[in-house]
Order: sequence, then C-alpha cells, then structure tokens
Amino acid sequence: MSATTRGVVLNTSHLGDAPRPVVSLAPGLRLRTEVGVALHELSQSADARIVHDNLRGALAYTAAIGETAMIATAAECVRLAVSRLDAGLVSPACAALTEALRMLSPAQRQDAVPVLAPVL
Repeated sequence: MSATTRGVVLNTSHLGDAPRPVVSLAPGLRLRTEVGVALHELSQSADARIVHDNLRGALAYTAAIGETAMIATAAECVRLAVSRLDAGLVSPACAALTEALRMLSPAQRQDAVPVLAPVL
C-alpha cells in the first residue's frame, strides 16, 4: 500500500494496522508566533513597515488555512494593530498585539475545541 503526498509516494505497507497517533493542533499557532515576533521587533525599534507586512501575511495565512473563525477575536486585534501601524501609531499597535497574544496563549484557549489531525 502506498500514499502520495506532494508528488512523493510513501510506502505505508510497513504500518500495517497499527494505530496512527493523533496530534492536537492549536488554532492560530502561526499567528501567535508572528505576533510574538512583531512585539519583539517593535520593542527593538524595527521598521514598522516590515512588521506591518509580516502581520498581514500571518493574517492571510490564517485565513487561507481556515483558522480565522476559530480565533476571530485575536485576529481582530491583529487587524487593529495592522491599521494602527499603518497610521504610524506604534505604541497602540503594541497594545493590540499584546491583547492578541494573550488571547492566543494556550492558557486562554481552555474553552477552545482542539483541531485533530492524523499523523502519517
């Protein structure tokens, strides 16, 4: 038996009927990472335009993989930060990013339903 992943054929015959582990993925992991990086870069006086672009990319990625609805409030905080950076308001943008990071932190996600994905 074989499976195809991105043009690569994986031989799964050695797996037999062994159970496959299931990994719990936290929605917004990439967005949380980018928000943390943005806060660090802004604290180091990095170019706000680059941070702005990176945050927009993270929001686009989050939307592309269908996670925006799962983390809607945090995504709205990031959108607010992006608009504040666009206006040159770095301190208020940092406040919005700090709130987004709080919402995306695992301790705040206790009520969230984990997304389960099989591991091949």
